Amino acid sequence: MAIDRGFEVPDEADLIGFFGAEPIQRVIEDGFWCYQARDQRGIRLRFSFNLFERSVQTELSVGEVVIDTVSHELANRLQLHGAELRAIFDSSDAKTTLAVRLAPSISVKWSTLRSR
Repeated sequence: MAIDRGFEVPDEADLIGFFGAEPIQRVIEDGFWCYQARDQRGIRLRFSFNLFERSVQTELSVGEVVIDTVSHELANRLQLHGAELRAIFDSSDAKTTLAVRLAPSISVKWSTLRSR
């Protein structure tokens, strides 16, 4: 993968390495990829992004019960930093970041800071 409309993402091989599996869903012509991971506690993360919409979505589940879903647009960058996947979102008045770790257990941290 590369840059599309200002949204930079890692190569698919790097994302497969991070998640330890192929995407569970991929529609290349729509710019959509979805990955899934589960930790030893039974927490499941579904992580997806859309290149054209510049969006990133996270869904956390325990068993089959969804406990949290977050979706954010205006993504600029999705980058791997060692054992962490980070997303950066910029708007005219705020900067949002997402940090995802899979080991030793799944951790998803969203934060937004106003810039005005």
